[in-house]
Amino acid sequence: MNNSQNNEFQKNEFQDKVLIVTGAGSGIGRATAELFAADGAIVAVLDWNQPAGLETQRLIQDSGGRALFIHTDVGSGSSVNAAVQQVVDRFGRIDILFANAAIQIIRPVDQMTEEEWNEQARVNLGGTFLCCKAVIPVMRRQKSGCIVIASSPHAFQTYRGYPSYAATKGGQLAFMRAAALDCAADGIRVNCIIPGATETQMLKEHFANSPGHKQVLLDKIPLGRLAAPEDIARGVRLLASRDAAYITGTELVVDGGLLAQG
Repeated sequence: MNNSQNNEFQKNEFQDKVLIVTGAGSGIGRATAELFAADGAIVAVLDWNQPAGLETQRLIQDSGGRALFIHTDVGSGSSVNAAVQQVVDRFGRIDILFANAAIQIIRPVDQMTEEEWNEQARVNLGGTFLCCKAVIPVMRRQKSGCIVIASSPHAFQTYRGYPSYAATKGGQLAFMRAAALDCAADGIRVNCIIPGATETQMLKEHFANSPGHKQVLLDKIPLGRLAAPEDIARGVRLLASRDAAYITGTELVVDGGLLAQG
């Protein structure tokens, strides 16, 4: 196969594939939705923020792509089930799930309320479980599918004030490994993407709460810059691609070398 044939093969890999992206209204979710749509995929844009989700849908459609926004609370089983059913009714299948939606509550252990702990667990860890639970039967009938879960470097090392967030992100890693084993025989691969410090609204809020931390963080990143959302989106695309056909039950770190830094 010559280079031009290989490029065409790669270009068409996601043509007409059906992708669900949660938290697709902004940041990494939006960048991933736009990237796959540009590659020809049909993208179901799931988000609790209706204006943001509709904006992602508009951006994709204005660029000639195909997208459907579905207002969804990933922490609610009935909401997730209804969204997944709508995708199946409309498009007939689900090829890829990017479980990306998350919230971040920064609070030391002794200052965090029970309600805050439960809400972060409901959205981050519960949302991952509910989305996987809903799409796996669809993928099982197809005998194929790919799930990518957005975890975090906080699963490996964290800061003061992040006990709940770190717990949910570590939980996603453990959940991913077990889900990969449950699904392997049905041709479904499950992996995590570990986004490094990425220029998103969540990170901007962190910097606002921790003045001076941006430069401290930049000094620790060997590649010397924050990730753009598109950097993470390309990692998701890699995990969903044929090039990753033998990769399941593991994580891909996209962090500019941050976790490797002593």
